Amino acid sequence: PEGASVDTVAKAAESAGIASAKSVIDAVKNGALLQSLALPSPSAAGYLFPDTYLLPRNAGAEQLVRLMVDTFKKKLVQEIPESLGLSAVELHERVILASIVEREYRVPDEAPLMASVFLNRLRIGMALQSCATVVYVLSERQGKPHPTRLFDRDLAVQDPFNTYLHPGLPPAPICNPGLTALAAAFR
Repeated sequence: PEGASVDTVAKAAESAGIASAKSVIDAVKNGALLQSLALPSPSAAGYLFPDTYLLPRNAGAEQLVRLMVDTFKKKLVQEIPESLGLSAVELHERVILASIVEREYRVPDEAPLMASVFLNRLRIGMALQSCATVVYVLSERQGKPHPTRLFDRDLAVQDPFNTYLHPGLPPAPICNPGLTALAAAFR
């Protein structure tokens, strides 16, 4: 689904008999695979397009990651052709932004407005102040249960992904965004 983490994708692959969760996590960070896919990142996180995939049992992690990244690239060019004019760095920054928007919006009409607010904050050097990045820090990086609400102490957690403390984009995508969030971030 849209907004899934690498761990969620890995667990789904394992439960479907495609590959072990560990092998998917390893493939997402495999330098040779990433280079062959021409990704501007040390990880395929953010580029695993959320969709339904039909693969044979034991297809393997590399085949899955390759298919998901190839689908990301095809969908991006089909739906957001202006993305072709961006440099690798600009593309990666938009994917990071889309991942934040993906975890923030509740109805599709909100996504472009959120992306606009974040882009304006980036333009003036203001912290993004995204609760989604704090939830990512707590649940994905610290392994705590997904919080139902955030407290001031959560907003003060020292982590490079905490956009309350660090202006600019976090170092990497926080999830794998879908087309709604991608379109909002690119447009």
